Amino acid sequence: MDQVNVPSQCGRRIRIAIVDDHPMVREGLRAFLQLAEDMDVVAEASSGVEAVQICQTEAIDVILMDLVMPGPLDGVEAMRKILAFRDGIRVIALTSYASYGKSQTAIQLGASGFLHKDVSPEELLFAIRQSVQGRMLIETRVFDAFRKTEKQKDPAFESLTHRETEVLDAMGKGLSNKEIAAKLRITDKTVKVHVSNILRKLCVSDRTQAVVAAARCGWLTMEADETP
Repeated sequence: MDQVNVPSQCGRRIRIAIVDDHPMVREGLRAFLQLAEDMDVVAEASSGVEAVQICQTEAIDVILMDLVMPGPLDGVEAMRKILAFRDGIRVIALTSYASYGKSQTAIQLGASGFLHKDVSPEELLFAIRQSVQGRMLIETRVFDAFRKTEKQKDPAFESLTHRETEVLDAMGKGLSNKEIAAKLRITDKTVKVHVSNILRKLCVSDRTQAVVAAARCGWLTMEADETP
C-alpha cells in the first residue's frame, strides 16, 4: 500500500512545521507532505529564531528541524527553547554528515526522531506518524554514525541479561512495551521490569537515552527492512 495514503492513528490531521534555512528543501518537503491525507504543513521557518516564534503562536504537533542553521539559534538550541515551553510537541531532527555531532545533544533534549536529509519519502511519513504515537525512529545511517563515534563498549552493557538485551534491541526498533511483549511472548508487566532494569544498569533516565547509548557502543543494529 502507498505509504502516502496510510493515515496515522492519532485521530486527526497532524500539524507540521518545517524548519530549514534552504528554501528548496522547505518547498520539497511541503509539496510532498501535502499529498498525505493525514498531514497539514501549517508553518515554515528559515532559522531557529523563527521556529521559536512560530511555536509560541501556532498549534504544532511535529517539527521537522534542520540541526545546522546560521544565526544565534541553530536547530539544537531552537529545540532546547521550544521543548522548554511546549509540552507534547515532537521534534524530528533532519541531519547531514556535518551535523552528526549535534545529534547526541538533540537526543538528550528529547528529539523524537533522527533522519538523514535524503531519507526516502516513505520513511519520513513513517517517522512522523510514529512520533505522534510517542515512538522514536532513528534512520540506519544515523544509527551507524552514532556507533562510530565511540569505539569502546561501556562495561555496563556487559551486565545486561540475555532477555534484557532482547528488550533493548526491540526498543531500538521503536517497539512499544505491548509490541515487545507480543514479540518475546512475555507479559507487559515483565517488559516494564526489564526496561526499568535496563535504565538502572545503563544509568540513563529514559528509553531514548538507552537506545542511543546502545547504538553508539555497538550494541544495536538497525535493519533496513524494519520500516513498514
